[in-house]
Amino acid sequence: MPPITEAARADAPSSPSAAAAAERADSVSLPRGRAPRASGARPAPGGRAGVPRSTPGRPSIGVAGLIVLLVVGTALPLVAVLVRAVTGYNGQPSALGSLVEPGNLQIVGNTIVLCALVVLFSTLMAAPLAFFMSWTKLREQRWIDVLVMVPFMTPPYVAALAWLDFTRVGGLAEQAFGPLGSLARSFVLTPFGMAAVMACEIFPFLYLILRNHLNAVPASADEMASIAGASPAQRLRRIVAPLASTPFSLGVLIVCIRAAGEFGTPVTIGNQIGFPVLVSRVYADVTIDPLDFPSAAAFSSLLLSLGVVVWGLQQWIGRRDTHFGGRASRRTTVRVGGWIAAGWAWVVGIALVSVVIPYVAVVLGAMTLLRSQPLSLDNLTFDYFALVLQPNAGLPALMNSIGFAFAAATLAVLIGIACALVAARRKNVAGRLVDMLAVAPDTVPTIVLAIGFIFLWNAPWLPATPYNTGWMLIIAYAALFLPMVVQNIKTARLSIDDRLFEAAYAAGATGPQRFFRITLPLLLPGIIAGWMLAFLVGIREVVVSSLIRPASLDLLSPWIISSFDQGKRAEAMALTVIGVLGSTVILVALEVWRRRQAERRAT
Repeated sequence: MPPITEAARADAPSSPSAAAAAERADSVSLPRGRAPRASGARPAPGGRAGVPRSTPGRPSIGVAGLIVLLVVGTALPLVAVLVRAVTGYNGQPSALGSLVEPGNLQIVGNTIVLCALVVLFSTLMAAPLAFFMSWTKLREQRWIDVLVMVPFMTPPYVAALAWLDFTRVGGLAEQAFGPLGSLARSFVLTPFGMAAVMACEIFPFLYLILRNHLNAVPASADEMASIAGASPAQRLRRIVAPLASTPFSLGVLIVCIRAAGEFGTPVTIGNQIGFPVLVSRVYADVTIDPLDFPSAAAFSSLLLSLGVVVWGLQQWIGRRDTHFGGRASRRTTVRVGGWIAAGWAWVVGIALVSVVIPYVAVVLGAMTLLRSQPLSLDNLTFDYFALVLQPNAGLPALMNSIGFAFAAATLAVLIGIACALVAARRKNVAGRLVDMLAVAPDTVPTIVLAIGFIFLWNAPWLPATPYNTGWMLIIAYAALFLPMVVQNIKTARLSIDDRLFEAAYAAGATGPQRFFRITLPLLLPGIIAGWMLAFLVGIREVVVSSLIRPASLDLLSPWIISSFDQGKRAEAMALTVIGVLGSTVILVALEVWRRRQAERRAT
């Protein structure tokens, strides 16, 4: 890893003793209290040898300020939900007692079953794809990563409607595949089908985390096991699986909570098949007259409890950090022989169910004049695309969503870098508290956090509040995006051995030099992945956009939902296509930039 070595020693004195000390620090772990130092280098005040740390138990002013920021942005909204669940709202009594009714217990059971099914389907889609895209020659096909990100840019409400439209009676599936189309409709209109549709939108979270982690595994780990006589199955079971347990648990946490909090598919498919879940019940309580905020708070407290249990399991599974050594390492490449065809088949299958079929339905829906007529050129038009790009139509909503998503994703990345580094360097109470608060929004469904922001920032006793302004939307978005940003940065940080920082410190590098020339370049893949996820999710975000935005502010997903409700199906589909195409252009530009940066660092 030449760029890292040069960065670590850029400011080292030219004396032979200093060079020898830096070389020893780069090759072996230094004993505590006996770190060799270059002449002029500062002695380490504590912590790991050669790397200064703050005094345990005494958080610095910066860490204390970060904790306060996280408490206000993530913890207090959740506390507000619990308080309202116990005390009621606006003179209405608490509804906690109604949770034990048989119908409500069934809703809880449906939610748990749905989360488990979505995790299962997401794992089946993401794990093999991450392996092929990390350890085989398929990783050279960078366009596959762009393809996988397309579901992120699709509003879940639209994706569910696209599947319903594709498999409807007399729809495209029946026209093209006959009895198989009817079979597809029968599958989609089941809890398994609903979970599969949701997994098509959520699995990229798990895929990106697993792929980034597998990319960081050095080739020596697999090669040594192979030389020792381990079979591929043994290497998978004894090396890959243990090393991937921590990132996999992070990905499952995100998938599970996203599944519990996604209301687009449960509202469209779940309500149609009679499979209510907690999120659809909460959404009904706060959007359908008569509004029932005590009931929404009570059911939200259940979702919060479910999220805390899943988070606790993830923390237990991922309690051990995994490092791969401090030296430069080659990426693992596995010769799979004829199994590469299986990899291509897997990519094609995932592309069909997550991108091709939904978008064929969306594009045709945006161009069809009469849905009751068979598909033909006479029944297609491009007029709806021009119609929604008018200033008095969907264009302001699209531009507003892009602007707010960009601002919130950038804010989340700045906070996320601080959180990930504090959690990695501080193993005391302050570090654990920062880590817990940073991922707290991911332990609860989005609708719980949104209701918490309403309860907290719309309180009448506040002298001033950002509620009902654009700032409230940016704050809520940033809080929502923070966990996915932190998880990606933490995954990148886990692959960095502390001996790199020890070598840099021993060579006389200052704190800013270590950060900008070692830490930041190594974290850059995780930072870009986190920002990209946050930005793409922000453009099509539904829950916060619908519940917290000012009434006069148009955003993409609320505009699409409103158009569907008004019977303007073609216009809604047309703006969806335009939004996804615009996001794809941005995604491709970022991917090209990231690849050029990686090639520059490798030379």
